[in-house]
Order: sequence, then C-alpha cells, then structure tokens
Amino acid sequence: SKATVSVLYCTTHTFTKMADALFAKMSAALGTPAGQAAAKKINEVITYEFPDTGVSYVMDLKAGKAYKGKHDDPACTFKMDEKVFLELSSGKADPMGLFMEGKIELDGDTDIAMKIGKVLKTLEKEIASA
Repeated sequence: SKATVSVLYCTTHTFTKMADALFAKMSAALGTPAGQAAAKKINEVITYEFPDTGVSYVMDLKAGKAYKGKHDDPACTFKMDEKVFLELSSGKADPMGLFMEGKIELDGDTDIAMKIGKVLKTLEKEIASA
C-alpha cells in the first residue's frame, strides 16, 4: 500500500542519514593522529554494502578517510542491512553472533575483517567527539 511504501522510505532515509553521519565522523576520526596511527596498522580499503538501502560506503585506511561510494578493489567487503550496521556501531549487537546468524556476509580477507573492530575501538573517542 501507499502507506507502507511511505513508512519504508522514511525508515530507509533515516537509516541512510544516520549512516552518512557515522561515516563522516569516522572520516574525521581517521584524520586525527590517533586515527592515522590506527589506519596504518591495517592500511587497506574496506567497503560496506547495505542491500536494504542500496547504499555503499568505503573506509579507505590507506588514505585515512571514509565516504559514501564504491571502490574497485577492496581488501574486504561487509554486506549487511544498514539497520544491522547501526546496531553494531552503537554496540547493541555482537559482530560474531550476527555473522553466525547470516546477518553479516564477508567477502575478502578475513584477517583484515577481524582487525577492523580493533581500529574502530581505538577511534571511539575521536568518533564520539567528531
């Protein structure tokens, strides 16, 4: 129905705005000295694809920035609903549990994927203050 489509659009639009804001904060955090040091530990490109909203983001740890878009050759790609990503980002969800439940898919280097959590944990203060 028209109402269902309207609610779905509003919900999707809200999630995307929240993800946009979060990736902007990540980018700002990666520009700090602590962010640059954390990024250098991995020095790869990671992409996030959200099939539910059709939006993709890049965390470029080589360049020290995060942005909406795609990358031709990421080291790994996380695929999940944007809602799941926002739950993960807020600490309300366990990444391994979501992976085991099939709510997160990973394409690419699993070693790099495992290190991302540590980088984000290192950047928590910078992300919160960005």
